[in-house]
Amino acid sequence: MQVKTIKEVYDWTVLFHTQMAANFHSVKELLDERNAMLVGYYLDYEKKLAEDLVGFKAITEINTLDTYSYEYFADNPDLITFKDISKDQEFDEKVIQNYLTEQHKKVIELYEYLLERAETENGKEKLEQILELENQGIKQMMQSSNRHMDM
Repeated sequence: MQVKTIKEVYDWTVLFHTQMAANFHSVKELLDERNAMLVGYYLDYEKKLAEDLVGFKAITEINTLDTYSYEYFADNPDLITFKDISKDQEFDEKVIQNYLTEQHKKVIELYEYLLERAETENGKEKLEQILELENQGIKQMMQSSNRHMDM
């Protein structure tokens, strides 16, 4: 996927969460029951994040944010290539949690970058809402993961 516009950033973010869900689905059967439950939770939450983002497509200040979006992805081409969790490694809660955190950090950094450059209040508000959704999503998943590890 080539990302040049803010609407494509939105589509990329939805695709990111969809791919994360699919990736967790692909490894779920390789895991013991405990880790399969954790990955199942992540899978469901990633699908929920993708669905929640549907309401944010009407981001404004298109021309300015399009330029910044294009520049960000040009400087960070690795974002376009989704990184699957390696199936050739030993899985435990920490490996799964680190993978989830690393992947979500990329999305959060992108929206922080765009928010810093947003020029209108409406644009800032929309980006803040998406950033809050992303931050709350990763926090919720990490809290649930930590509770899971305490069991």
